Amino acid sequence: MSANVESMFYVRENPWHGLGTKVMTAPDLRESLNVAGLNWNVVQESIYTTENELIKGYKANVRDSDRKVLGVVTDRYKVVQNHEAETQS
Repeated sequence: MSANVESMFYVRENPWHGLGTKVMTAPDLRESLNVAGLNWNVVQESIYTTENELIKGYKANVRDSDRKVLGVVTDRYKVVQNHEAETQS
């Protein structure tokens, strides 16, 4: 079974898949984003056909650090950045 983990950290006990960075104490939010490799932002960009026609109503969520497309969403989707997650809960 695949864990489908790109980057993460864990505290003390290894996860079943053995992936990620081990830390001995739980870091604060800023440090945890760095240790887990999640210190990047999502930008929403318009999507175009191969004929350069705008696809209305949809956007691509793109990771700003490496330009990887994370997914396609409707215009109504609101991005919550990793560094904002703590204040959203």
